[in-house]
Amino acid sequence: MIGILGLHGSASHPASISEFAARLAQGRPCCTPRGTFADGEGFTFFRRRPDFSIPAEELIDLARQSLSPDGVAACGLSDMLLVGYSSGAIFSTALLSAAPDSFVGGVLLRPQPISDEFSFPDLSGKPILIISAAHDARRKPWHATQLAEQLVAANALVTHHTLDAGHEWAPDDLDFVLARLWMDEHFPA
Repeated sequence: MIGILGLHGSASHPASISEFAARLAQGRPCCTPRGTFADGEGFTFFRRRPDFSIPAEELIDLARQSLSPDGVAACGLSDMLLVGYSSGAIFSTALLSAAPDSFVGGVLLRPQPISDEFSFPDLSGKPILIISAAHDARRKPWHATQLAEQLVAANALVTHHTLDAGHEWAPDDLDFVLARLWMDEHFPA
């Protein structure tokens, strides 16, 4: 049985993703750890540079370190499905890159590529759902498409939806509806 590892966005807390992850899990094991670094009134899993770019090598190193027994591995889950929102989605892609065999796939909500030239290791057959937003003020219009292309180049099975929404959750619970349909297709209970 797969477990769900839910990763919150920057300046946030696990509660911001825990309800979504638990609803998606439908009784499966679920873990939503807190980011390591203080960020505003919350936490984050990694720090950006002052220009808001992502330090790719540092991010991948942090992802490797988080797989230690006192990191995300402390959740005690095997066959984990990553469910990440915003910077949690970015950290999810770093985890996929650092340890592809530790994860069965991912749900990436409002993601961004680690870098323009980023290459993933082979992700053959791993299903990945990307849910981006057409009016996301925190992402460039091409970010999700670029990430999808990088994942496809690594042989992942990518499904990408762009919602009529901003960076926040979409109206009518559409993020969850799409994620639930995708879960039912790729990981039926």
